[in-house]
Amino acid sequence: MLEDRGVRRGIEVLVKDAVDPDLPVKKARVVRTYPRPSRWLVVKYEDGNMDQVEESQITTMFEVNRRGREI
Repeated sequence: MLEDRGVRRGIEVLVKDAVDPDLPVKKARVVRTYPRPSRWLVVKYEDGNMDQVEESQITTMFEVNRRGREI
């Protein structure tokens, strides 16, 4: 769930495109998360656009940094 991964309002995340996952990820900031058991959240991209995305489409900056140390 979102809370288990540390996803909450205000943190930066990387968002994959749902239709074409091969596109580069876009940096966004979490605007709203929905209560349990929802897996959806609202993000605002750097260009100002907002979008509702599913938990499987995002990666947190913490997860990126942790993965870099494991390699």
